[in-house]
Amino acid sequence: MPYKNTQGIVLSRTDYRENDRMITLLSPDFGRVDALCRGCRKPKSPLMTAGELFCMGEYVLFSAASRETVTACTVIEAFYPLRLNYARLSYGAMMLSASQKMAQPGEAAPHLFILLARSLKRLSYEETPADQVGSAFLLHLAAISGFKPRLNHCVRCARRMGEEEGGFLLAQEGGICCSACGSRLPLRLMLPAATLAWLRQVLAIGIDKAETAPKEVPYAILADYVEYHIDSKLPAVTDEDS
Repeated sequence: MPYKNTQGIVLSRTDYRENDRMITLLSPDFGRVDALCRGCRKPKSPLMTAGELFCMGEYVLFSAASRETVTACTVIEAFYPLRLNYARLSYGAMMLSASQKMAQPGEAAPHLFILLARSLKRLSYEETPADQVGSAFLLHLAAISGFKPRLNHCVRCARRMGEEEGGFLLAQEGGICCSACGSRLPLRLMLPAATLAWLRQVLAIGIDKAETAPKEVPYAILADYVEYHIDSKLPAVTDEDS
C-alpha cells in the first residue's frame, strides 16, 4: 500500500526548496525514515510542527518513486521546554544524533524509539540533571545496540568486581577493568565504586529506580565508549552549571 501510518520522532531536518523540508524520522516500525515534508515552512501549514526537531507524532507517509512524503501528522509531543534550556537542549541534540547513527532504514527499532522518547521526556519535564539523563541514555543505547559494557567482571582477568571496588571503563575491551589489571591505564577512565554501582543499577532497573547518583556522573567516559563502538563523534554538550 502506498500509505502507511507510524509514530515518529524527528531526528534531523534540512530545508528544501522554498517551503519544504527533508526530515529524518525514527520510527518504531520502520527504523530510520527519510521523508519529504511539503509546505511545512509556510506560516499556516498544518505540518509546521511536524517538520521540527524533536517533534513526536503519528505520521502518515505516502510512498512513491522510492520517496516517502509526509501527508499528515498528529503531534503527540513537541518537547518544547528543551528550547528554554540550552544545556538540556544540547543533551537532546546528542540523543537525536546518536539515535540517527544507530537506526537503520527498514529495520524496526521499538526499543530505541522508547528509549529516546522517555529520555527526551525526562529532559523536558523532570528535574533529573541533564548529565544523568544523558549518561543513562548512552548506557541503554549501548545495551540495545549490542555493545553493552560488562560492569560486573573485569574484562582482563574475569574476576567478579566487589561492590566497594572501582574500575576503568575500556571501550576497546567492552567493559570494566579492575585496578590491579589497569594499573597503567589513564586515571580519566577510572570510575569510583559509587559511580560504578549507580551504572549497574541504571542498567538493571532504570534511572528512575536507581539510588541517588554520585555527584559527578561519567558522561564523558560513556560518550567515549559509545563513540568508539559507532565509529563516529557525538555532538558536544553543555553542562547545566556552565
